[in-house]
Amino acid sequence: MKRKGSITVFLALSLATVLLLTFLLLDLARLKGQRQKAEAVSDIGTMSLFADYNRYLWDNYRILAVDASYGSGGGADLAVMEGRIRVYLEKNGTSPDTPGKDLYQLLTDKCQISKYGLLTDDNGRAFLKQAALQQKNELPEQALDAIVNRNRQVEADSGKNGSVDELMQAGRDALKESEEIKKGAEEDKKKAARGTKADERIMAVPLSVTTAEKTENTEVDLDGAKKAEDLDNPMDDVTSWMNKSILGQVLEDTSRVSSKKIDLSDAVSKRPLARGNRGSTEPLSLAERALFADYELTHFSSYRKDYGHDGLKYEWEYVLCGKDSDQKNLTAVVTRLLALREAENMVSLLSDASKVAQAQSLATALAGWTGNALIVEGVKWGLIASWAYTESVLDVRRLLSGGKVALIKTSAQWTTGNLLELAAWFDVRRKAKECSGGIDYEGYLLTMSAAQSEKTLGLRSLDLLENSLRLQEDYRNLAMDQMVVGADIEYSYKSAPAFFSIFRLYDRAFPILTIEKKCSMSYLYQKK
Repeated sequence: MKRKGSITVFLALSLATVLLLTFLLLDLARLKGQRQKAEAVSDIGTMSLFADYNRYLWDNYRILAVDASYGSGGGADLAVMEGRIRVYLEKNGTSPDTPGKDLYQLLTDKCQISKYGLLTDDNGRAFLKQAALQQKNELPEQALDAIVNRNRQVEADSGKNGSVDELMQAGRDALKESEEIKKGAEEDKKKAARGTKADERIMAVPLSVTTAEKTENTEVDLDGAKKAEDLDNPMDDVTSWMNKSILGQVLEDTSRVSSKKIDLSDAVSKRPLARGNRGSTEPLSLAERALFADYELTHFSSYRKDYGHDGLKYEWEYVLCGKDSDQKNLTAVVTRLLALREAENMVSLLSDASKVAQAQSLATALAGWTGNALIVEGVKWGLIASWAYTESVLDVRRLLSGGKVALIKTSAQWTTGNLLELAAWFDVRRKAKECSGGIDYEGYLLTMSAAQSEKTLGLRSLDLLENSLRLQEDYRNLAMDQMVVGADIEYSYKSAPAFFSIFRLYDRAFPILTIEKKCSMSYLYQKK
């Protein structure tokens, strides 16, 4: 039995309308899914690019950066980076050759790095900020406040040295003046060979009187007083001792000092640098300066700590002094240490009345015969400077051996007790007293670091990293100013409708849909 069916025009139009609406809704749902896929694959491509960081930098210095030259040494090649991103995108479903039917299929139309930042930008500020962030991540949260407070104290202590340095200079000048006085005194003695016996004796003055009173009482004769020519002048001994090499005064075996060198002719801090176009970043905050100082302490090798990095052995000393060899950098640091300790020991000496009296007494014995208060005062300052220098050398010996020294010493913490016996302390095996609550070698390096400019810290640190990397077989052509640390990337994808395109009119294809995405990635933050 045959059955006949029919459909009205109205029903046909109604079904077409329903189907059109259904396919439209399906394509809209598909479009939403494609947008989500575009966002996902864009993030995957961006993160995959930045996951290709230099492993040596991370393992040894905990710094993340991508070599944009990929070993060629020809500078940052954005085209190569963009090509690598396309590979990552195709592996995650944006290739026309993807097997099977994917309703969310996307085709990559554009992948462009519009902006990028380099590790050397703003004189290495990108490196400094990343190092500070890395240090923050490695520290307990409660330790940050302690580090910031320590850095403030270090800066305050280093700022006190200005006025004391003036006293030290006065002492140096007095030391030279006393030598001239001595020469003049010897000539005067020859002329006064026929003088009275009382004139040949050195007048001693009570230590409690003022300088003016001392010069007025130079006629007083003390029984058993030494003649000036029989007195040992500590200034002569110290001056002779200072002519030795600095390291020879403070180290028992200078042959153990590292002999490693660095070629600075093409160093980061010496050559013109390529620049990214991402714009400048904010200067380091106080907290970031404190964190970077702590980064130096825990990631840069020094005379006291060796982290086994290739290149210079005394990395921290290089950042502070910038010389081309470990020996020169250590010498420069020791010279600064001596200057710091001299200033602090001058304060200790001047606050100890008994030591000042001892210096005044010896100065009077050596030059009181002149009757000139200014000359006696100059000799006194020369003696105090010599005393401070000798104590400072002992302090540096203690610091280099791993001990601690008090910032401003008390009488109990002072090592050299007798001004006339300074020469006995020239033996390099003798050291200052250990002070459990004092500052160690690394503490003084922190003091010096606090006085460095942001530019010096950044560029010299990158000198070290680049030199260490170039000693590796795979990174001989690497340069710090081709290391990318952040980028803004623009993506564009194309997709044709899958359902709605069935209803074509007059052989006209539906327009291709374009989906655009932007990703911003940095080792400091991520922003979509």
